[in-house]
Amino acid sequence: MLLRKRAWDIMREDFLVVEEVASMAEVITKLRESISKHADNDFAIVVKEGGQLAGVITARDMLRAIEDCVLRDDVVRNAEETDWDRAFAKACTLCCHRRVKDIMERKPPTVRPNDPVLLVLNSLVDSKVRWAVVEEGGKPIGVVVINDLFNEISREMVSSF
Repeated sequence: MLLRKRAWDIMREDFLVVEEVASMAEVITKLRESISKHADNDFAIVVKEGGQLAGVITARDMLRAIEDCVLRDDVVRNAEETDWDRAFAKACTLCCHRRVKDIMERKPPTVRPNDPVLLVLNSLVDSKVRWAVVEEGGKPIGVVVINDLFNEISREMVSSF
């Protein structure tokens, strides 16, 4: 039965999408909301104008960018204890104006809707990420998350015990 399953059978059709020109502030707000609904929704699909897949931005990418902004700012690194909060707020404000296209992953793992589940598994294992974008005609139509894939495969395994 598992060999007949395809990416479209297990993909999530409800996923966060942001435009590549979005600011970090916009994406942070949307990611926080997405994560509050489901803990493994810690990424957003990034699209170009017209809906074409441009990349993916994850909570980890956002934290790296924030770290880079804060640590790069000499004012924050050299701030006295009393100035630190103000210096940190300034660095964060500057960071929030960065565009997603400057920090996103440009080549996310992708699968086609008709790809067998085992090919999806291979894609996730090879890419070492927890999700793969289901892409058709250059546009994202869904996302396969590793937890959903694990549940599908393990359900088949348990039923064969």
